[in-house]
Amino acid sequence: MSVPRLSFLILLFLSLCYCQAQIDSAFNKIQILPTKYLSQVDSKVEKYSSRLTSKTEKTLTKLSRWEEKIHSLLLKASPETVNRIFAPGQPTFSTLLQKLKQGEAIEQNYKANYDSYRDKLNTGIKYITTQKESFSDKTHQAEKVKEQLNSLDQDIANSEATENFIKERKKQLFDASLKYIGNSKYLNKINKEAYYYAETLKNYKEIFADPSKAEKVVTDILNKIPAFQKFFKQNSALASLFGSPTVDGSVASLAGLQTRSSINALIQNRIAAGGPNAIAQFQQNMQDAQSQLIALKDKVLKAGGSSSDLNIPDFKPNMQKTKTFKQRLEKGTNLQFAKPTSLTSTTTADIGFSLGYKLNDKSVIGIGISYKLGMGSIQHIKFSHEGIGLRSYIDWQLKKQFYLSGGYELNHNESFKKISQLKDVSDWKPAGLIGISKKIKIKTKFTKETKLQLLYDMLYKTHNPVTQQWLFRVGYGF
Repeated sequence: MSVPRLSFLILLFLSLCYCQAQIDSAFNKIQILPTKYLSQVDSKVEKYSSRLTSKTEKTLTKLSRWEEKIHSLLLKASPETVNRIFAPGQPTFSTLLQKLKQGEAIEQNYKANYDSYRDKLNTGIKYITTQKESFSDKTHQAEKVKEQLNSLDQDIANSEATENFIKERKKQLFDASLKYIGNSKYLNKINKEAYYYAETLKNYKEIFADPSKAEKVVTDILNKIPAFQKFFKQNSALASLFGSPTVDGSVASLAGLQTRSSINALIQNRIAAGGPNAIAQFQQNMQDAQSQLIALKDKVLKAGGSSSDLNIPDFKPNMQKTKTFKQRLEKGTNLQFAKPTSLTSTTTADIGFSLGYKLNDKSVIGIGISYKLGMGSIQHIKFSHEGIGLRSYIDWQLKKQFYLSGGYELNHNESFKKISQLKDVSDWKPAGLIGISKKIKIKTKFTKETKLQLLYDMLYKTHNPVTQQWLFRVGYGF
């Protein structure tokens, strides 16, 4: 045997061993991870399902209450309209709410829209349930997660069906009652709630589709296993939608479908047959078609037709209402240095921590705590407890990065060595602050923005001895 051939065989053998080692390594790793992975997925699915059900129930409760108010107003203005839009058997917000509370499907045979993240998650869990030899002690937990995912599909289907019904019912109520009861506040409330419901569902979906570290690790490992790749091609939701190649690798299920190359060739032949000006004419026709589509869309919007853009109501929404409580929290810290004064004979660093809550897109209220650290001097560094403070604040956006800031603080400006020394109320001095803040979007590994503050203390003269009236602080948001 020649040397080149022998070298080739050795390389081939080593590469096969390496590939097999990778597969074996993948199996070994995945046998360790699923417990944490399955627990996280189970918790994640349960939270998403709970959020969807809770939000849908709250929304339908509000809408049914306002719908009943419209019913009462219409009953006086136009009984005929009431008989038409509140006829027996006519679906209403109240009937949908009853279905939801009884655990029934909002719309029979409605299937949730395809979602790639949910499809991959479902297929991965299904694969683990089939590997009883590798995961004998974990398949039971995987089966539980699989049931949770099936239940989640129904909750998502209910929320999507509810969203579609809200659009239709809202339009029906507007069209039928606007001329009798005018632009009623109840119609406006329904309009706003419909918008917030749709946007909240989008936010919940984005939170759910954000994979954890354990998910990413398991997904990477699964994708390295050939058996899983084959399983995914045959069992994923995407495969069921478009069909998949047969086990022997043929593509009989795709027979008769036009390929992209054949369609491109057909277009090129048609253009070539049209003469030298065919391309220019084709582009002009495309522009005319787009203009007509835009005009038709505008016409539909003016007429109140069913377009996805109709979800945007004629009011300026508060997007914070579509977020979870945790998403509306704003954590931060700030730093302020002060030279030695008559109160302290040491340079101090005022370190503050804050937790804010976004009332709307322009304003934040919050509370905080500060600690005054004594550092001595350059010649003699010495750390000491020089004070502590309690804070409250509010920021209101003026324009772009600039905010009007205010706050009330209670500061203990005397050094202490024990917590018991802080109990004397007379030692705590109030501060009333007002000023300007500028938030600069400078993202780092740990922070997302930098906050510069210039504040004026309106109560500085009441302090004995008098403290500084102007404060400059640098803050960082996490």
